[in-house]
Amino acid sequence: MKAFHTAFSKIAGKFSVLALTIFLCAVGAFAQAQASTADLRGLITDPSGAIVPGATVTVRSAATGIERSATTNEEGTYQFFALPPGEYEISAEAATFKRTVVSAVRLTVGQSADLPISLEIGTQDAVVNVSGENVDLVETTRSSVSNTIDTQRIENLPINERSATGFALTISTVGRDNGRPIGPAPTSGLNIGGQRGRSTLVQVDGSDFTDNSINAARSTVSMEAVQEFQVATNSYAPEFGRASGGIINVVTKRGTNDFTGNVFGFIRDKRIQARNPFAPFKSAFTRTQFGGTLGGPLPFLNFGEAGPFATSGKDKNFFFASFERRQRNETGFFTSDVSQGLNGTATIGAIPGLNPTARTFTNLTPQQAAFINNTVTTGLQLLGAGQASGANLICAARAYAFFASSGGQTGLTGSNTLVTPNDGSGCPAISPILPTSPVIGSRFILSGAPVPVGTQNAQGQFIAFRPLLNLQRVFPVTDRSNFFSLRTDHNLNKDNQLTFRFG
Repeated sequence: MKAFHTAFSKIAGKFSVLALTIFLCAVGAFAQAQASTADLRGLITDPSGAIVPGATVTVRSAATGIERSATTNEEGTYQFFALPPGEYEISAEAATFKRTVVSAVRLTVGQSADLPISLEIGTQDAVVNVSGENVDLVETTRSSVSNTIDTQRIENLPINERSATGFALTISTVGRDNGRPIGPAPTSGLNIGGQRGRSTLVQVDGSDFTDNSINAARSTVSMEAVQEFQVATNSYAPEFGRASGGIINVVTKRGTNDFTGNVFGFIRDKRIQARNPFAPFKSAFTRTQFGGTLGGPLPFLNFGEAGPFATSGKDKNFFFASFERRQRNETGFFTSDVSQGLNGTATIGAIPGLNPTARTFTNLTPQQAAFINNTVTTGLQLLGAGQASGANLICAARAYAFFASSGGQTGLTGSNTLVTPNDGSGCPAISPILPTSPVIGSRFILSGAPVPVGTQNAQGQFIAFRPLLNLQRVFPVTDRSNFFSLRTDHNLNKDNQLTFRFG
């Protein structure tokens, strides 16, 4: 009996874990659907303002023909959850009332709209048509502050680099982040409400597109595949509880009953570009972006008594695919502050165990040279007093001198063989810049942002290894990026829909 009880407990425990997993997945899927869809509710009344319970309300998608119906409750209200963003036709009918049709009602992502409908007394054969353009949708259940960038704005406004989220800059509370949206350790590229770029949450079709390591935004889909997106800046809904900054909530396009698509290509070349007035010559510049989209009904097979047969997929199955490739062969440009000249020199004499042979470093600003000389002098004084920190200071000055004098090649490669000479010195392979910091590792990580050569840290030490002397202040930038997305939507029945998206 005891063995049976133990076995039963194990089985019950496994089923409990399975049930909990299914429940959590269902909750997560519902929250994801809420984030990428819209809700619609309203009150049905008669001409006197009295509620009409038992009325039938139907919403029909203008693009796909998919319909959903609901019946008003005893309080005369109806509601629809998780409606895909887009244009709808809403109809309401009840016994002894004319059928009322509100057309061209546009629901946007993340919206929770309230649409009251007043029915006129008459037969159901009579129809009252109302244009949705004359109807104001009000959100009465949410207090969030948000803006929607719709398809019209995305398709018609010009934008550099063709990134859909860049249109968020048209909102007054959104600014460009100083951090880079591409490259190592990128950010979202957007400051929302004065918050850091890494505090912004980016979602695509309800899925989190924020990197879980550095909280940066992953590459999003092609601009051609974006239907619209919501920028929430304050008082977010519960499904957006993972950001301390703003929310970028993107929804991709879905297929419709008609086949649609496009092919696009953009090119920028140095032959049609102006020269940077501060650059010594007209440098290389080529940027190409090309791709295409295709969407429509998805044919599928049905199996009947007469065998399998194909149907068009209209009002049932849909697909939308997009591809974009971005290629950049460009030249970055750095305007360093060399107003005081690069005529400074610093000499580190022979120091047993630390610097086997004396060396003089040139191409330094006077501030850099003074910093190196003073650091070496202080290090020698500490060594004379028997303090090990003196060796750290000398090694730091030695590494700094190599980087500061070598210029452009250092900025390009992120490391310098001169810092790791096989000369028998007692310094680490890569010496730390700050005496109190540990060994940095096998590579120096240099800032990608312009750093004037006189820049100091909090301790008053000069930290810039610029200008790019060996490259005349220009350096190559190469990038190859592919953006691919495939989405399918399936209307299982009037109450259930299934969506797959890859990319």
